[in-house]
Amino acid sequence: MMCPSCGVDMVDLEGEDQTFRKCSECGGLWVDVSDLNRMLLHHNLPGLESIGGKVEPDAMCGQCAECLVDLVRVVGGEKANPLSYDTCESCGGIFLESEFSDASDYPSAKKEIIGFFTRFSSRGKKKAAVHA
Repeated sequence: MMCPSCGVDMVDLEGEDQTFRKCSECGGLWVDVSDLNRMLLHHNLPGLESIGGKVEPDAMCGQCAECLVDLVRVVGGEKANPLSYDTCESCGGIFLESEFSDASDYPSAKKEIIGFFTRFSSRGKKKAAVHA
């Protein structure tokens, strides 16, 4: 599978019943949406469909390496420190960009992905806490 960001062949990081793909050039990670949802729910986070975020329509994100559909950027997290990921509207695959360059194996990649989506969904948690 080719990296949506830089076109380099991605390597597999295998573990448990899931496989992440990582770009050795830019450090981006590709995650299957069903694997991501299982991982999020297992760590008491909302599923991707409930995690929030806003589509950034003008972002140039590349193409899905699996189905060659243009990727869509989703932005979320705190306003002062926004986070984003790219997703394929066809297969639902998720591409997380270069901040994951330290994830050299499956366990470290999983930890970083969980941390990313915890921060990504933090705006909704803070709003809920304020209204409680």
